[in-house]
Amino acid sequence: MHDLHVGILEGSLGAMTDVQGRCERIKNTPIPFTYHVLLHRIVAVVFCLALPFGLFEIAGNLTPVVVCMISYAFFGLDSIGDEVEQPFETDDNDLPLAAICRTIEIDLLQMIREDAVQEPLQPVHGVLS
Repeated sequence: MHDLHVGILEGSLGAMTDVQGRCERIKNTPIPFTYHVLLHRIVAVVFCLALPFGLFEIAGNLTPVVVCMISYAFFGLDSIGDEVEQPFETDDNDLPLAAICRTIEIDLLQMIREDAVQEPLQPVHGVLS
């Protein structure tokens, strides 16, 4: 390895370690239960129950339909927030960390011209793990 490459490699390893540390902090930082409950109550009680009063002049007889559509969107966003709260788990809709790691491994082995390169992970039942 050339002397100039050592500095570049050291910088890349440092950056990779920083990213790994950030990911570990995201994984290990819990969302307090009170925060979760407060968000649900604000969306359900304050916003969705007060929404018809604010929309009645604009929507008229269509107020229930408009309120249902807007409430559905907000509750959907709330559910999405619950799902993406822990991206490093092993649920079907979490990050495919094993596949990402395998791809990085394959790329690195190909860079050093290694012959024993594994195959990329394939989805099982439509889910890439």
